[in-house]
Amino acid sequence: MRYRTAPRSTRAKLEAFVAAYAAIAAFATLATQAACADDGYTSQFAQAVRAATGAYRLVLWARADHYIQSTDYVGGVGTMYTNHDRFDPADLAHPSMLVYDEGGRLVACGYQFTAGATYPQDFASIPAGAWYDIPKHVHYNAMQGGTMHYGQAPWETDDAPTEASLRAHGLLPQDATLVFAFVHPATRAILVWAWLPNTDGLFSVENAMMP
Repeated sequence: MRYRTAPRSTRAKLEAFVAAYAAIAAFATLATQAACADDGYTSQFAQAVRAATGAYRLVLWARADHYIQSTDYVGGVGTMYTNHDRFDPADLAHPSMLVYDEGGRLVACGYQFTAGATYPQDFASIPAGAWYDIPKHVHYNAMQGGTMHYGQAPWETDDAPTEASLRAHGLLPQDATLVFAFVHPATRAILVWAWLPNTDGLFSVENAMMP
């Protein structure tokens, strides 16, 4: 049995972020037209994000603050780390998710809000088209044959994501050992390329500078 992970087809770099993050092919389309003319790297908002997230410039610093790797490396995006206590962030200094390049350097920050959450003033200037929806899903990290695997899949049940329940849903092979699992709630989110210029726009789903 193979883990359900991000698709690698040529069709879907646009879908790669949410597919890798939620393992769900269908997701809300990101509107980036407003950002295409200017990558936004020097904008006031991007500068504010950089100033607020410098403590996570290197991946080892993020790990020390309870960010857990939630995907393998995704081409055009990077490797994602999630702090599952940081949904509905109070400010820019507490991203829900961080993205790193192959050298472990911060390139982008994600902020996620659950239904009914109040958005802090820090996010008032975000264009409406920059936001997208992440459906409810499960993250599960498992060791198999000495290798850590990072899986994501839809999770519509109210069951806890235990080793037994993941196996019952056909997600965890019998020879794998569950290391971490978490049910990610449905959220409204943005991805901000604050630490790496992006010609497709500050809020784009991918970055051509990422291999």
